[in-house]
Amino acid sequence: MNGLVTNNFYSMQDNIKLSLLIALPISVVPLLIGDPGMIAMIIAIQTFIFASNTGTSLKMDESSKWNRFEITLPVTRYSIINAKYISFLMLIMMGVVVSLVTVALQRLRGELSAELLFTGYSFGLQLALTTIAIVYPLILKIGAEKSDTLLFVAAGLAVGLRFLIWYLLYLSDDTINFKSTIVDQISLGLAIVMFVLSYGVSVMIYRKKEFN
Repeated sequence: MNGLVTNNFYSMQDNIKLSLLIALPISVVPLLIGDPGMIAMIIAIQTFIFASNTGTSLKMDESSKWNRFEITLPVTRYSIINAKYISFLMLIMMGVVVSLVTVALQRLRGELSAELLFTGYSFGLQLALTTIAIVYPLILKIGAEKSDTLLFVAAGLAVGLRFLIWYLLYLSDDTINFKSTIVDQISLGLAIVMFVLSYGVSVMIYRKKEFN
């Protein structure tokens, strides 16, 4: 299992470095602009940006024929899927860790809102979990060749889902705005459910998948 996870990160190492080069510098954006309201958006971006490398490992596996070789190893297909989802969660955690730089800088400045932090992390986690939940089963089914396009579409659907949740809640209470706590909670809860269901779907697809 450890070897499979290590291999996943080995194939993504260049993209992870690029994500780090993007995620770290934007930590100072709220300070430069002087707008604490930017904190939520920056945290959401930082939380999501590492998860956007999901397709990289899968594309590398396909191009190098590793996905055909790994099923001959003394591991089950169930373990292979486990390793993928553990890698996905670790990518998300990397984003969360980097976002703490933004939090620390704002804390030093003395401007830190718990509500903005919750909105930032809930939106970032929802975006990451929902995107992976949609993308990975599709890539398993149709291949990683169009993983970048699928990732872009899935991210758009994730944002659209949040808008839909807000709109449905707004119909019953027009005081609820897009950044309200209830929207954050429901969006994140639904994303977690989708991620868990995605895992089950991926296991079923991979068990039946044949590599030519």
